[in-house]
Amino acid sequence: MTTAQTEGTLEALFALEQTSPRTWTGTSDVVQLPQLFGGQLVGQSIVAAGRSAGEEKRVHSSHTTFLRPGLSQVPVLFTVETLRDGRRHAVHEVSAWQEDELVCRTVVSSATDDGGIGHGRPRPTTAPPEDSTDLRVLAEEDGGLGEFWEGFSAVEVRVAPIDEDARVPHSAVAPRNIWMRATDRLPDDPLLHRAALAYASDLMLMATAVAPHGAVTGHERTMADQWWAVSLDHVLWFQGDLRADEWLLFEHTTPMAHAGRALVQAAVFDGDGTTVCQVSQEALVRPLR
Repeated sequence: MTTAQTEGTLEALFALEQTSPRTWTGTSDVVQLPQLFGGQLVGQSIVAAGRSAGEEKRVHSSHTTFLRPGLSQVPVLFTVETLRDGRRHAVHEVSAWQEDELVCRTVVSSATDDGGIGHGRPRPTTAPPEDSTDLRVLAEEDGGLGEFWEGFSAVEVRVAPIDEDARVPHSAVAPRNIWMRATDRLPDDPLLHRAALAYASDLMLMATAVAPHGAVTGHERTMADQWWAVSLDHVLWFQGDLRADEWLLFEHTTPMAHAGRALVQAAVFDGDGTTVCQVSQEALVRPLR
């Protein structure tokens, strides 16, 4: 792709500029919001840490704590501190800065793939992406998707039919099975696909957090009118190779909430049903009315 073709894509978003051995600069040109999108910060932090770890190691986990909202039209400076750099395992702490304000901090672990124990849970039984409904279609009866999704095109989102009676022991509400993929083809760089999955993993979680309280999945405009929510932290554990520009199934669940803090989780599977990631996020959620 040329520069013109990649502008506004996830590939461009993750093309960080290295400004020193331990600093990187990123822009935000995918989602036009007053504040920074959390998925952007997590994905860019993973790229900064992964580039620092080197190609021989793969990112296998990231733990982000969000500290301030940040500004979407201001560049982000990522400083990388090496906490461990072993032959097989590396740990980096990435701090995201805007105008001398610390926006978030992420600890990223990387390791070589040396084999060993491996297992994964079965993919849930649900409709395939071709039989699932585009999020924009679901939102039509709610007056459209609203400000957040205006002009958003980096990730395609489809929602499988929801059976509200299909309760499971690990969630307070029936799982929301969401298919997502990057709209544009990504290069064959495993790090970029992990970053793109991380970006997508921050979508639709809030809708699941308030689903036990009557929120309808896909009605993002009404949810924004009725609820205020902010992410507190975001954790991912990766397993094996994946392609974020092919359909991935995110099974969203919420096992608990207390004192306005909701825990939302997502088990992520590829098209073959293989587990590729586990996501956990805690969010502060409050009703506006």
